[in-house]
Amino acid sequence: MLGRRRDNLPAEVTRFIGRERELSAVTDAIARQRLVTLRGAGGVGKTRLALRAASRARESFADGCWLIELSALRDPALLPRTISATLGLPDESSSSDPLQALAGHLADREMLMILDTCEHLVDGCAELAQMLLGAAPGLRILATSREPLSVPDEDVILIAPLEVATDPGAAGESDAVALFIDRAQAAMEGFQLTPENTGHVTDLCLRLDGIPLALELAAVRLRSMPVEEILARLDDRFRILGTTRTTTGRHRTLRSAVDWSYELCTPREQRLWAELSVFPGSFDIAAARHVCSPTALDDLSQLVEKSVVLYDERADRYRMLDTMREFGAEQLAGQLAGHADAGQPRERHRDYYLGLVEEAAAATLSPAQVRWMSRLREETDNLRAALGWSFGTPGQEAAGLRMTVCLRTYWLMTGSFSEGRDWHSKASRACPGSADHAWATYGAAILAAQQGDLPTAGPLLERAADLAAGLGDEDLTAHVSDARGIAAFYIGDLENARSRHEAALASYEQNGFSSAFALSSYGRLASVCLLLLDIDQALELCEKCLRRCEAAGEQWARGTALWVRGAGRWLSQDLDSAVADVLACLEIKEELGDLHTITMSFDLLAVCYAGLGDYERAAVLYGAGDKYWKLLGAPVQLGPGYANIRRGAGDAALEHLGQDAYDAAYAHGLELALADAMAIARRQRPALPEPSPAAKPLTRREKEIADLVAEGLGNREIAERLFLSKRTVDSHLEHIFAKRGFTSRTQLADWVLKHG
Repeated sequence: MLGRRRDNLPAEVTRFIGRERELSAVTDAIARQRLVTLRGAGGVGKTRLALRAASRARESFADGCWLIELSALRDPALLPRTISATLGLPDESSSSDPLQALAGHLADREMLMILDTCEHLVDGCAELAQMLLGAAPGLRILATSREPLSVPDEDVILIAPLEVATDPGAAGESDAVALFIDRAQAAMEGFQLTPENTGHVTDLCLRLDGIPLALELAAVRLRSMPVEEILARLDDRFRILGTTRTTTGRHRTLRSAVDWSYELCTPREQRLWAELSVFPGSFDIAAARHVCSPTALDDLSQLVEKSVVLYDERADRYRMLDTMREFGAEQLAGQLAGHADAGQPRERHRDYYLGLVEEAAAATLSPAQVRWMSRLREETDNLRAALGWSFGTPGQEAAGLRMTVCLRTYWLMTGSFSEGRDWHSKASRACPGSADHAWATYGAAILAAQQGDLPTAGPLLERAADLAAGLGDEDLTAHVSDARGIAAFYIGDLENARSRHEAALASYEQNGFSSAFALSSYGRLASVCLLLLDIDQALELCEKCLRRCEAAGEQWARGTALWVRGAGRWLSQDLDSAVADVLACLEIKEELGDLHTITMSFDLLAVCYAGLGDYERAAVLYGAGDKYWKLLGAPVQLGPGYANIRRGAGDAALEHLGQDAYDAAYAHGLELALADAMAIARRQRPALPEPSPAAKPLTRREKEIADLVAEGLGNREIAERLFLSKRTVDSHLEHIFAKRGFTSRTQLADWVLKHG
């Protein structure tokens, strides 16, 4: 009762994990604003966060913090009575205005009221909040909802899913993984995060979007199946995550949590939710309008307000969580069952992205090249979905074939050889005899050649040559000759490679360059000339390419020409100029996402740095090169000549460093993330990390505070427990974080649990 109790906050029965940033934001907002709304999707943890924030703030309110649960309430007229009953106030059912009577009771109170689950009563909650806040100066309201109350001076805080660290070494520091492990240990005694299961657990947390409710339901499933099986069966996540005993019916299954949101949408919003499920990743408003309806913008904003769709303001793009998307896909299937136009949303989706890739292909030799490459990378998930639907739907294969042909240059330019080959394999069965089929045959061949799979590439090139002759397509004939030159280069047949590239280049110069990959034939011919020690001819070819690129505003072939010119300058012993050229190439290729040439740049820089006496850096880059060649699925050697030159860098580093130091540097290169490898390549950081000093031990008081953090106590609660000021606790925690190198309370808690 209000007169005898200071609050009705429930005791925490499970450990509160992470959310330190959000918790600070909420507690600060409560101190600053009188109405704060935590907005987020179902199951994301809004209520738990609100309760923890209220627990931290309870000392600031003389009349305590009170949780008003609204999930079971359907009639907004009953809001005042529900609140009065929770607070232990007299029954005002006979009052002509129960809300006015409630406001009178609260007029002189200093209280934090948590209105939990407002989304189905938004208008009623908004009216109630305005009335009560106007009548009671000491009242503050913390609401949880899937959409804002839209009241003046409302502070809305978006609560996102828990973050999942994708780096295996940081998995234990991930809030989502930490939550899953904690709940898993409660469900199944002895469960631990191990090197063997870390990848599976991380993948599971990613697949479940870091949604706390989904993670908790998955953890319960460990009682009946291992984490690997849960992960394998997530395509049927609504059934697999089943039921669990909770006091709130809408949280008994993942489906009920999502269904709760669906029921609160208008019919138009429900239809849009279903149609948006055809987007497997993020999308922009133009795509939504094309796929769904011209009025998508109005309805889409409502779905964002209701936390069904997430909006990234920085990128100006939207996306649905996997859970919401799969639910929408089920609704779409039900809506379209038995309709003649059952495939229309997916067909419109495919047509939109087909138009997109056709525009990108047309711009491959223009100043817009970089922008289009970035756009295609951004749309990867949508492109895959459009291709998959086209090849999997009878009668749609021709459009899939066309998309594949348009994307060939993009896959070549980004080093996405394996993916390109997979789609070309599907495309090879579509529309035989057509021009697109002939180009797809060539595309399958050149992608296979780029991976060193010459036994596959050879017959395909023969077939493509015949098709080109039959169609009278001189451009395709030139491309086939170019590809045959690449194949000859890879087996060390340099004279044959030279003649093939010369024939292709002559045709391109006469008939025009149809793609950036064609324009880079200058660089391919120049590379052959370098290995034949015709350095002057190689450098002249590079300059011709650079002039053409400059005139067209093209970047990708320009980067390749810079790389080859750098190799020529290395052969001429102009090492500083060689490094400058390769670094300029690296800058271009990084922006374009060309992993193939980035990896080649690591190789050439390793050779140059070995020549300059920077053997540690050479060994590190040699290791990084090995890592990324393997990732590309392409032959490291690019032919015996290339392999010998590359190996020379490793041999020189080994000779000067000795076996142990070389092994350490090489192993470091194998572990580098791409951004770190590029920073070392650019000499922006030391080749090897500085040894870290031994961490200072914690004092007795610091150890006490660390133990209480691990128990889930906030700084004020720790201060009360140890009879210290909060400022003293804050200071001790700063020292602990500095000593151990921690950046979050979760890291500290995990360290305490591991080390006792």
